[in-house]
Amino acid sequence: MFNSKNYRIVPLLFVTSFLSVTTSAHTVFAQGSSKKGNVKQLNIQADKLRDSFIRQSADIARKYSDAGDYESSKQMLESILSIKKDVPGVKAMIKQLDEKMLSSNSSDFEIDASRNWSGPAGLVAKGKTIRIQATGTYDLITDIKTSVEGLPEKNPMKEIAAGVPVGALMGVVITQEKGKPKMGKPFKIGEKAEYTPKDDGVLMVGLNLPPGHQSKGKVKVRISGYFRRSSN
Repeated sequence: MFNSKNYRIVPLLFVTSFLSVTTSAHTVFAQGSSKKGNVKQLNIQADKLRDSFIRQSADIARKYSDAGDYESSKQMLESILSIKKDVPGVKAMIKQLDEKMLSSNSSDFEIDASRNWSGPAGLVAKGKTIRIQATGTYDLITDIKTSVEGLPEKNPMKEIAAGVPVGALMGVVITQEKGKPKMGKPFKIGEKAEYTPKDDGVLMVGLNLPPGHQSKGKVKVRISGYFRRSSN
């Protein structure tokens, strides 16, 4: 499921043929009113080609879905909307496929509060949404002295992450930039979050806790959707 796929050749051929017939119709129309009969016939051919494309694409989308390839099924349905935007039921089917993709390919693991972070949770892809759910409680134990400046927030992997409640479950995506690791902006997960990465990278999941804490306990985490579990 992780590897993205290009649109299938079949819908592209239908789209190309449909546009070719439509373009021919406009060209003939421009030549004069004496050609109106031909234009009418071409319009009929274009409508038949479009309807045939929609039927065949819907059938292929159903077969992809039955085979568990929800992404390819969605691509076929989106190709239908590129030809005709108001085909009944297509948008609802795409919404159902999105939910299936977010619910499938799940992986469960635990985070030890004493360690803050898990190992790499998995590989994520740009523009592909994942769903993260968590349950459990833990004891947040700390006896830390600080100045009036408050706790440092420069490095989320070692310090408090800015913009995320203290103690909350959070995530961050580590990407590569010019061969070096680059940390994205931490985001709150809490009990549940759906997140769409801006770049390909490694997802890290952890608790937003200050350095020097002595917290105890474990929380359970489930990730599903478009990702690949790391073999840490």
